[in-house]
Amino acid sequence: MTQTNAPTLWVITSRYLKPTEELAEVTPRHRAWLDQHYRSGLFLVSGRMLSGQGGVLLANAGSQEQLEEVFKDDPFVLEGCSEYTYTPFTPVKRGPALTLEGVALVE
Repeated sequence: MTQTNAPTLWVITSRYLKPTEELAEVTPRHRAWLDQHYRSGLFLVSGRMLSGQGGVLLANAGSQEQLEEVFKDDPFVLEGCSEYTYTPFTPVKRGPALTLEGVALVE
């Protein structure tokens, strides 16, 4: 049963398009860009894939269009380092480590 007041969360995956050395030069600017969206509440968690081929980010957003607009300013996008895919889902359960209004807590 899907809860009608649950938020739409997005699994955002990136695929790196440049070598590690070039990514390393842009990473500090990318992380500063991420920080502003953590502060706004848009981004929930992110990190590099263990494979090193890209990253994964979890966001709480109203639409893909909203995310695409935000990601236009990502230094990784501006400097041709990454491309992103966006997968929406509606959460129905959560653990105590995550607070999401409208999503059932399993204790």
